[in-house]
Amino acid sequence: MYCCARIKKIETMETEEFGTWHFSYRPYPCGGAIYELEIYPVVNRCQGLEAGVYHYQPLEHCLYQISDWNSDVEELIEGAYKSSGEQDKPQVLLVITARFGRLYWKYESIAYALILKHVGVLYQTFYVMATGMHLAPCALGIGDSDNFAKITGLDYYEESSVGEFLLGSVRS
Repeated sequence: MYCCARIKKIETMETEEFGTWHFSYRPYPCGGAIYELEIYPVVNRCQGLEAGVYHYQPLEHCLYQISDWNSDVEELIEGAYKSSGEQDKPQVLLVITARFGRLYWKYESIAYALILKHVGVLYQTFYVMATGMHLAPCALGIGDSDNFAKITGLDYYEESSVGEFLLGSVRS
């Protein structure tokens, strides 16, 4: 996560129209340096972490657990397993969400298309880093936004899942 999504630097800009505006620099590019994407690791098996759902805090570079392992979390993992062709149960599922308001105020009609482009850029960054670390990465084209919102308690219209990415160990 450190090499892919941390906040490297924060800057502040004052404008008459919008007042004080904060923007950050991260390892992947993003339109307007707004960075609307958030990352929620869903851990099934990972040395040093209990199974459950976490939220990645890019400024502090740490994980905060937001849900223990339960049947809803297991359902997320099972859905990712089926989406990946049932090769192996995912060790970690990274659910990528978008905080829509961060982007819609500026880009309005093109905001959702821009969000999906940013997801693709983040996928690419994950692939490059995971491959370099000899891990097994796999982007998914489907996910269960409703179940994820239920688990996290997020307001579906303010922040919702827009991508999923599997991460695991390479088979020997």
